[in-house]
Amino acid sequence: MVKIITDSTCDIPQEEAARMGILTAPLTVRFGEKEYRDGVDITPGEFFAKMAASPELPTTSQVNSGVFMDLFREALAEKGDEIVGLFLTHRLSGTYQSACIARNTFPRRNICIIDSGTGSLGIRILLRHAVRLRDEGRSAAEIAEEIERMKRRVIIRISLETLKYAQKGGRIPMTAAVVGTLLHVKPILRIQDGVIQIEKKVRGNQAAYDWMARAMDAEWDRSCPPSLASAQCPELLQAFVRTLTATAGMEACDHQELGPVIGVYSGPGAVGVAYLLRENGF
Repeated sequence: MVKIITDSTCDIPQEEAARMGILTAPLTVRFGEKEYRDGVDITPGEFFAKMAASPELPTTSQVNSGVFMDLFREALAEKGDEIVGLFLTHRLSGTYQSACIARNTFPRRNICIIDSGTGSLGIRILLRHAVRLRDEGRSAAEIAEEIERMKRRVIIRISLETLKYAQKGGRIPMTAAVVGTLLHVKPILRIQDGVIQIEKKVRGNQAAYDWMARAMDAEWDRSCPPSLASAQCPELLQAFVRTLTATAGMEACDHQELGPVIGVYSGPGAVGVAYLLRENGF
């Protein structure tokens, strides 16, 4: 039997992960001297409330290799013959490297470790597919091979209320954040194959949602339902869903709240969508 392991930046609640048969390794978020395990000791709502009240931006820490060793032992003890691990892109965290180190302590076990090239709602799309393949009886190697092919087609677009959190977290240059603030624009980030870039700047939330919906309509592989995520902004999410439904013909999707680790860089008010690009652009 194949066991699937991921990290908490997938932003899937523990109860849902348990239903999917997934084990999750929590990253850590720190406010001053106080540490919280993502998804275990702190909820998204609690995190954003603390961040609003904090004079300094919280920091995050990767999962260490010892945690993965324990998880691998747990998975193998539960009649797990093989393991597939799917983790946040190495460009944003050392968690993937920690998992690789842990894997090397189990040389006689078939443990496939995958750098997802994405995060949060993008990981969720890959996990859904990995679970489906596992339930079909595929081996760890077969699942890993297919996820490796699929991951380069996963794209995230996310509209931010401000670039200041991404800038403070070192994900974009300060000049870009200053320009965005001065012009009162809504930046749209594109995340694909581990690369984060500012793809577009527009004036106003609805203009951002319109642009993202048109882009999605032109390139979305409709055989794979999209995933949506937001950061404590239900009204903005509803507006985005209406736009995607009207413009891109979206009929069904899942939604998640952005968690603490990704929330450090997105800030509140972020709304995003992840989907699978059509192969060869068709």
